Amino acid sequence: MTVVVVGGGLAGLFTASELTARDIDVVVLEESPVAGGVARTIEKDGFALEPAVGSFSLPHPHLTPLLDRAGVATAVAVQASIRYVYAEGRLVAIPGSPKALLVPVLGIKSKLRVLFEPLVPACRTDDDESLAEFFRRRLGEQAGGLVSWLMATGVYAGDPGRLSVGAAFPALAELERTHGSVIKGAIRRRRARPSNQAGTRVHVPEGDVSGLIDAIGGQLGDRFYPGFAVRSLRREGQTWIVEGPERITADAAVLAIGPNAAADLVDGELGAALAECVAAPTAVVFLGGRGPSPLPDGFGALVGPGEGWSTRGVLFESAYAPSRAPEGCWLAKVIVGGVTAPSVVDRDDERLIPEVVSEVEAIFGVRLVPDVIEVVRHRPGIPQYEVGHRRWLAGVERLLAAEPGLHLTGWGYRGVGIANLATDAVRVADAVTRS
Repeated sequence: MTVVVVGGGLAGLFTASELTARDIDVVVLEESPVAGGVARTIEKDGFALEPAVGSFSLPHPHLTPLLDRAGVATAVAVQASIRYVYAEGRLVAIPGSPKALLVPVLGIKSKLRVLFEPLVPACRTDDDESLAEFFRRRLGEQAGGLVSWLMATGVYAGDPGRLSVGAAFPALAELERTHGSVIKGAIRRRRARPSNQAGTRVHVPEGDVSGLIDAIGGQLGDRFYPGFAVRSLRREGQTWIVEGPERITADAAVLAIGPNAAADLVDGELGAALAECVAAPTAVVFLGGRGPSPLPDGFGALVGPGEGWSTRGVLFESAYAPSRAPEGCWLAKVIVGGVTAPSVVDRDDERLIPEVVSEVEAIFGVRLVPDVIEVVRHRPGIPQYEVGHRRWLAGVERLLAAEPGLHLTGWGYRGVGIANLATDAVRVADAVTRS
């Protein structure tokens, strides 16, 4: 059996790795000259800039064996457990436990309402609920609004009033469904873990993300085709035909590209459905400098609601991943824009950079004089699993059933994190194997 994978980003590489491990012949086609997609390290003045994914949680049932198979070495990001939120004009630490729901920016009434959460009846309907509705129902207005905003910001740069809790954060909905309470469910799961089993911790690849990509892509050898722009994809009988710089035929095809890009390669109702995918454009602004770090120890800080800023969050790159900055230097990764402020991404550097620097200075109460500045814009950006996403995905799957041998994967469907991509790679490999 031969499978052609269109797209050499992480989703495509993970899927190819899973298929190769099952002795299935794979060809990966990538339009750009190198693998990785948006996840590619930028080297600048001794700094390693990671404009996309920079960390992941391990161990994981699907990501761990994939990385081990490729010989990717990882290291624990020791400071990743230290996190902050900037809200109400001040920076406060967030505990790494259910106590995070009692952050100091909440009033006493809101904290008491949070403690009442285990007594709140679980929702027994199948209605698609927004993230904001879910947390306000379970935690009250103030705490629910803050927590839902931070979760929407930290993962999707999204709007909690539009994101679907069941699609964007299915584990939360499952806690309520199974245990009747988010807090009780989280505590019970922690207690149920065997004492000799380590919990997940944030890891970073030793070296940089490009090294991780090269290791996984290196398993493909000459079965990776860089600079291959796919013009069309069609099925003739039981064979899939890809047209580009040359013609590729295969028994099955995997579109490991964004839904909007995939829509350009398939016709009819399936193409129309894929084109409905919603995404949030974002920009990443790297600020680096020489001398003592103006940033606190830890992983990063999220900006709460009501600030009206372009900045959604700041990652302390040189703190949790020291190899990303030269010795004696500091590096911050600032995420701006998102679904609530998409026009920010269109601003030119001359306007965007001073605005971001000013906001970061306000967050940490310091003056910044960065020596290294780099702006990376992501369009169409991060997929938004808004209310109705699960219904949309079910419709896509029904239409896909009429195209035997065609599969879809990537961060537009079942999760935007690197672990989600590894899980979906296994799902696709299982489907191909069954066929």
